[in-house]
Amino acid sequence: MQVRRIDSYNYGPNFTRRLRENEKAEYNAAVNEAKKYLGIETMSMIIHGSCYPATEYNTGVGSPYSKAAEELIKFEKLHGFNANQLGPNGEVTRGSISPYSGTVFARNHLFINLEDLTTEKYGKILSQKTFDNLLLENDAGDKNYTYSEFFEAFEIYDIAIKEAYKNFKKQVKYGDKKALELNKDFQEFKSRKGSEAMEESLFQVLTHTYGTMDTSVWEKEVDRDLISRLKQRDPEAIARYNQLLARSGDEINAFIFGQFIAERQIKENKKFREKENFTYINDLLVGFSPSEEWIYREAFLKDFKLGCPYGGKLGPQLWDIPVLDPKKLFNADGSLGPAGKLLKHKIESAFETGENLRIDHALGLVDPYIYQKSSVYITNGYLDKSKFYANNVSQMPQIDPDKNYTKILEKILLPVLKEHGIKPDDAVWEDLVTQTPTFNYIYYQKNKLPGITQLEWARGERSPRRNTALVGSHDSEPATIMISKDWVRNSSAWNVDYLAGYLNCDPQRAKEREEFKQKIIQNPLEQVKAKFIELFTTSKNIQISFADFFGIDKTYNLGGKELKDNWKLRLNKNYEDTYYKNLESDNPTALNIPEILKGAVQAKMDIENVQDSMESPQEAEFNRNELIREMTPLLNTLDKYANILKEKTSDEDVEEEE
Repeated sequence: MQVRRIDSYNYGPNFTRRLRENEKAEYNAAVNEAKKYLGIETMSMIIHGSCYPATEYNTGVGSPYSKAAEELIKFEKLHGFNANQLGPNGEVTRGSISPYSGTVFARNHLFINLEDLTTEKYGKILSQKTFDNLLLENDAGDKNYTYSEFFEAFEIYDIAIKEAYKNFKKQVKYGDKKALELNKDFQEFKSRKGSEAMEESLFQVLTHTYGTMDTSVWEKEVDRDLISRLKQRDPEAIARYNQLLARSGDEINAFIFGQFIAERQIKENKKFREKENFTYINDLLVGFSPSEEWIYREAFLKDFKLGCPYGGKLGPQLWDIPVLDPKKLFNADGSLGPAGKLLKHKIESAFETGENLRIDHALGLVDPYIYQKSSVYITNGYLDKSKFYANNVSQMPQIDPDKNYTKILEKILLPVLKEHGIKPDDAVWEDLVTQTPTFNYIYYQKNKLPGITQLEWARGERSPRRNTALVGSHDSEPATIMISKDWVRNSSAWNVDYLAGYLNCDPQRAKEREEFKQKIIQNPLEQVKAKFIELFTTSKNIQISFADFFGIDKTYNLGGKELKDNWKLRLNKNYEDTYYKNLESDNPTALNIPEILKGAVQAKMDIENVQDSMESPQEAEFNRNELIREMTPLLNTLDKYANILKEKTSDEDVEEEE
């Protein structure tokens, strides 16, 4: 690997009209007052772990547990955010960097803050020289984005963790005080999670040996089912286990040590977030990885995988995700079976890296679409449907005779949420699926759960306020790209008459409504702005993608497409400068939060005035005047800061930054 040392972190100032220190308190108070009036409880940024910036040093990918993450959280809080929607935080591989193909229990070691390991806090177990030599160049361009360098990151972290573990062992041997303190915590970690980490490390070693995670093609039969046979005290499995320890002991122990460091830093960051009153929403991915299927073999349905009936190259989408065996979810007495225990463990584990959950692909926990892998025959690029065996579980009574999948929400997921103090309406539920009668009954009618309102396709006017609302997700193009597409221009959700009417519904503001309509007709960026104004009126829980907030014209992941840059988009080191610089440009694409909020507050005032018009004329007019009197100071303050963020940089701003 070619490594590039950073000689200096000082790339020179990039002056912009930032908020001045004496403006920040009033600005933040106005933003939060507007959110309160709009009934917004959670305003979260959709930003996966690798998308975080590298403000001082660059190891290839971002981390939600770094010092840079703490700086970003403070910046977000200033602008009204109180949560981040992360992606899944499991280990990813060189073969697939998608966080949705990662492990459930093993933490992504690429999120470890390596700089911490060079400090006294960790006994300087990573040398400063090694750390400096591993760093990559930190992009200091004017663009408001950069890209993760996953493949160099894998090598950087492999080198760093192995050296850190080697030095740690040496320092423990020689009785170093800090190393002994660290070792005490390490031993406690191993008593709790050592077996789990060991099993995961064995899978990693065998994957390297065979060059594939497909255990069905591993040459040695004992390796294909090693963990199950070890649990049965099989002599051949025990001999193979000892052989792997002898050959790859350092690699195995370094992996376990890396998991310990990752957990330790996650807990440290959690304390910071508690102090800042800022929440991480962890993504509870619907599936499991090949390593979990290998480790917990008895919990999974043999020869079946999770998919989706539509949208794939072959017709259905063949996700190749392991499926929990319905017959092993619950025992005859109603207690949890092996699959049920594993699922509960998965949900509880997700709370270790965040305070709330996004329930990915909720259908998969109620009525998943599954297919028999051995029935997949592809001829000339087409799926042979005469041999293909697939359906939703509710239509496969021989697979799930007791309808155990329909019990998961009530008996496993909702109780775990309750244990962690999460009300069903406060979690993020992804119900954007090909729904079935069974799903609709269990999910909506019986458990009355909320869902997603995605304004990319839907209107917000009648959306349930308990839904989580967003314009685009982590699988969407930024709204500034969407607006150029024919399907958007022809969509009722983006219709200019709808937007102008919904956001200016008071008949007494007909003139303003027409002016608003003409503005969004003439400028597509104003139409995008209108969608975000709509967003703030839609739900108590809203989400904004980091690409939309910062005005980035690149896509993080285009759902359903295998593109070379998928999952790589990342904030640049100068994200604050480029954000403010974008806002003061002639055609800003970043979100001017006070401007958006002013529009949303006015829209809600209009709605209240229309509702009040049902009263007597005198009472309606009184209510209107009272509302205007009450809200005018807030509207004026929001307008003030909306214009400040548009100001060109002045000499005063340059002097303040200097």
